[in-house]
Amino acid sequence: MKVVVQKFGGTCVDSEPNQLITAERIMEARDRGLHPIVVVSAMGRAGQPYSTVEMVNLVRRIDPDIEARELDLLMSCGEIISTVAMAHLLKAKGYETIAFSGGQAGLITDDYYGHARIVDIRPDGILAALQDGYLVFVAGFQGNTTSHQITTLGAGGSDYTAVALTRVIKDTPRLPFGEMLEVEPLQIYKEVPGVMTANPKTLADTGGGEARALTQLTYDECVALSRLGAEVLQQQAAEMAREHGIPLLVRDYRVSDSSGTEVGAATTAAGPERATAIADQEKLLVFDLQTDDSRLVLQIAERLDRERLTYFQVNTPDEKVRLAVRPFKYRNVSAIVDGVLQARHARAEINEGDFALVSVVGERLRGRLEEWREKAERVLTGNNIAVHGTSQGAISLSHLVPEADRKKAVALLHEHTVL
Repeated sequence: MKVVVQKFGGTCVDSEPNQLITAERIMEARDRGLHPIVVVSAMGRAGQPYSTVEMVNLVRRIDPDIEARELDLLMSCGEIISTVAMAHLLKAKGYETIAFSGGQAGLITDDYYGHARIVDIRPDGILAALQDGYLVFVAGFQGNTTSHQITTLGAGGSDYTAVALTRVIKDTPRLPFGEMLEVEPLQIYKEVPGVMTANPKTLADTGGGEARALTQLTYDECVALSRLGAEVLQQQAAEMAREHGIPLLVRDYRVSDSSGTEVGAATTAAGPERATAIADQEKLLVFDLQTDDSRLVLQIAERLDRERLTYFQVNTPDEKVRLAVRPFKYRNVSAIVDGVLQARHARAEINEGDFALVSVVGERLRGRLEEWREKAERVLTGNNIAVHGTSQGAISLSHLVPEADRKKAVALLHEHTVL
C-alpha cells in the first residue's frame, strides 16, 4: 500500500470553491493508486468564519486573560471543523472517509499549552482505517497529552502534524494484517507555486521585482528560512523533517501535478554566486541587556529556550548585549521576556515593534559569511538603510534594520544577492 500525507493550509479550505479544488487534489492522488492521509488547517485567516483568530477574539472580547489550557481547547476547534467539512465533502463524492482529531490520530504531546511538542505517535487508529480502505482526514495543529488534555502545536502546527504522520508511516513497514507500506514524499499545499525567493507580497509593495518559485531546497535551507520568518514550513516541522530525512514537496493547490519545490538532502539549485532566498521577520521585540555578566546572558538565553521562544543574539558595533525575539501568535512575548528579566534581576532597554530582521539564506553562504556580510551591508547602507546589528547561522546572515525600511531592504537584497 502506497500512502501519501497531504497537508492543506487554511486558504485551501476557506470557501466552497477552494474546498472543491482541494478535493480534486485528494481524488487525483487516489486515482493514482495512493492512499491519502489528509491533514487540514483551520479555515482561512482573520475576519473569516471559523478561523483561529476569530475564535480567539470571541473569548478575548469577554476578557483578554484566558487560561492556556482553555485557549488550546478553543483553538483546536478550527481544525476539527475544517477536517470534518472536508471528510464530509469527499464522502458526498462517493468515498469512504473518516475524520480524526489530533489526539484520535495518536499524536501525544507534552503539556506545554500553546506550543506543545510531539513526544510519541500511536497510529493504530490511522493504520486500521487505511487497512479498511478509508480516506483518512486528520485535524492539524493539535494533539493530546498522556492525561488526555488537548494541546496545540504553535502557529503553523499543521505542518508539524503532517511531518510527524509521514515519519510514523515511514517507520511502519506493514499494516496490522501484514500488507507492506510505502510512503510517498509529503505534499504541502499552499496558494503559491512553491517556496519563493522572497515574500511575493513584500516585493509587490515595493515594486522591487518578482519572487520566483525555487525548484529545490536543502533541509538546512528549509530550517533556516523557517526560523528566520519565511512562511515555508513551521520550524519544528522543518527540524523533524531534517532529522528523519523526510522528503517533501511544497505545491500550489490550485494546479494539478504542479512541480513545486522539492525539500531534501540534494544540493541547492542556486547559482554559484547567488543566495537562495531572502527571509524577513517584522516587528521584533528587541532588548539591550545592561550587564557585562556573560553568565547572566547565558541564563536568560536558557530561559528563553525553555519558554520556546525563537530569538537571535545580535552583534552590534558597540558590543551591546542585544537580543531580538520573534513575535508569536496568541503568546504575550513581551510579558514573557519581562518575567525572564525580573526572575534574573536584570534590567534592559526594550523596544517593541520598531525593528525587523532581514536575512540572506543559502548553501552558497556556507564558509563565506564575512564576504556575504560585506556585500549585504554595502547594499543596505548604500541605500540609506541603517544596520543596527547582525546575526548569523551556518548558511544565513541577518541584519537588524528599522521596521520602516524592512520591505525596501528585502527588495534590495533580493535584487542584488538572489536574482
